[in-house]
Amino acid sequence: MTEIISIALNKLDADPKNVRKTYSREGVEALAANIREDGYSLLQNLVVRKGDKKSRYFVTAGGRRLAALNLLAEAGEIAKDFAVECKEREGEVATEISLAENIMREDMLGSASQLSC
Repeated sequence: MTEIISIALNKLDADPKNVRKTYSREGVEALAANIREDGYSLLQNLVVRKGDKKSRYFVTAGGRRLAALNLLAEAGEIAKDFAVECKEREGEVATEISLAENIMREDMLGSASQLSC
């Protein structure tokens, strides 16, 4: 079981090892709106690893969520030291999670032959 830790937003940095390298401004703005509507909480925790500097963490999985939180902080909606719930992993494991999170997801739009729940 992974322990959830709270880390101040201003202690989180985008991880160069995150496999997702691009995302749209519009998508980040929409995600920020979703976070706002849900009371400034994330539905899925960020996955982090210890950073190169003391008390800093790299966000290995959740770069879009981090960008959306930073957008909310820049707008003054949340504090720059807003507590963000994160799961800490070792470097190699965190990168594997980032890869799985991006490869294993499936678009919601699909063919009519897909199962419905």
